[in-house]
Amino acid sequence: MFGKLKVISLAVSLAASGTIAANVACVGNSITEGYGIDWGVKKYPDHLQDLMQPGDSVANFGTSGKMFYKESGESYWVQGKIKEALAFPADIVVIELGTNDSKLFYFTYYNVTVDMLKPSYEDLLDTFAHLPTSPEIYATLQPYSNNVEWGIMDTSIVKYINPLIKETAIEKGVNIIDLHTLFKTPDWFLADSVHPNTKGAQELAKIVNKYIAMAKPTLTQNTSALQVNGTHYGIRWYRDGKMIEGANKEQLSLSEKGKYKALVKVENDNDSWLVSEEIEVTDLGGSTGIAKGNKNAAQPKLRKLRHKVDVKGRQAE
Repeated sequence: MFGKLKVISLAVSLAASGTIAANVACVGNSITEGYGIDWGVKKYPDHLQDLMQPGDSVANFGTSGKMFYKESGESYWVQGKIKEALAFPADIVVIELGTNDSKLFYFTYYNVTVDMLKPSYEDLLDTFAHLPTSPEIYATLQPYSNNVEWGIMDTSIVKYINPLIKETAIEKGVNIIDLHTLFKTPDWFLADSVHPNTKGAQELAKIVNKYIAMAKPTLTQNTSALQVNGTHYGIRWYRDGKMIEGANKEQLSLSEKGKYKALVKVENDNDSWLVSEEIEVTDLGGSTGIAKGNKNAAQPKLRKLRHKVDVKGRQAE
């Protein structure tokens, strides 16, 4: 009996030692900053901190009213907390911006197009992705928001902003969290129909935590092809950091050596995508088995959810 207890104790100790502390930067607008929630009451990044592992650090770089569009008079690039966010040694960056950019399509005097906005979002992803810490990036599809007085219309978010975010994130090969599908329960919003209330801030943190804690998709090399393991609902393939045009099937035929990864749609009921492990293919006719990846590449940090979740990611009773 005591021998078994020792084995169990050792296993728990080893599992705990494999958990690496992570720094999480929450970049965003007033939804991230916590507009409308009283001073001293926890905002979504504070709740995210509670869900992380001991030693993890979550920082709130949200700034109310800001857009990702560089040419805006309310640009996060100029008036937001971007300098502080870039100086933070982030291992993970969650980017929640775009709700205020939807105003550009309501107030027609701005005379903007999606094509005009896209370079700013590309630069945003690239700027954080190329930090010295090489953080994992999670781009969020913006949640439901509707306030005519402020010029924030959900129709513009659905028609212009979220397709731009998704397209850019897929092209860049970064993770996507679909807040628009997952965060829309009316009881989670303030009366302005834009900002989370205290309950909503907690629920938003659970959604974000679910995807940053979720295990990465894995790949297998079978001779001259790569395959995504497990259940999936959409795939994009990348070689040496560049998306391979037209490569969206479960298997990818190998014609070149290089570092490969896949962006995988992980659930059928929402549009969230996760980046797989990156592996290095050095033999185009390699032996069958799980590709081990580049030994010099940074290994994914192991994080665990603090609350129990069911298969849909909802908090279990």
